[in-house]
Amino acid sequence: MLKKLAVISLTAGALVLMAPSVATAAPIESITTESGSYAEPPRVKVDDPIIDICEVSTIVFGAGFFLPSEQVAVSVSGLNADDSSVSGNTAAADGSLVLTFRPPSDGEGSYAVAFTGSRSYTATITVSHGHDAAVNCDHDPAVAGTELPLTGDGMELALTGGTVSPWILGGGALALAAGGAFVVAGAARRKRA
Repeated sequence: MLKKLAVISLTAGALVLMAPSVATAAPIESITTESGSYAEPPRVKVDDPIIDICEVSTIVFGAGFFLPSEQVAVSVSGLNADDSSVSGNTAAADGSLVLTFRPPSDGEGSYAVAFTGSRSYTATITVSHGHDAAVNCDHDPAVAGTELPLTGDGMELALTGGTVSPWILGGGALALAAGGAFVVAGAARRKRA
């Protein structure tokens, strides 16, 4: 019985501690079926989906999302949305697009930034009142800084907002230590016998 508990604890601990490295493994190659391959999902990344009223969020569309040089209609809805500002609604030559969104100085809550073009997409950005006073906000999106577009072949893992919890890592380490303790206890018991 002690051997089984030791094996189970060591295996559980090793699996829990191995999980973060497996999650960052190499990208999955395209999936093929009898009728061909699945189309790649659209590549969209919302940098900083939760911002303060004086900050900027950037929405990045990967190459080929829109038509080359397409003028994309952008609308914003939310509290005092007419006073918000956006910049960058023309797709690049490769169909990528980078748009910056700055909320109104008196804005708060969720804002839907809707894109209508050859493809449609709606990004949700949450705005909260932070430590900055609204009167000190510079509402020129060009001042926002430079955001980097997607890199590589566009096969990045989705950002789900999660990181590895210290509780999970601690649980894995605890299970690993418990398995080791069972092994040591079993060895000590055999020596006494």
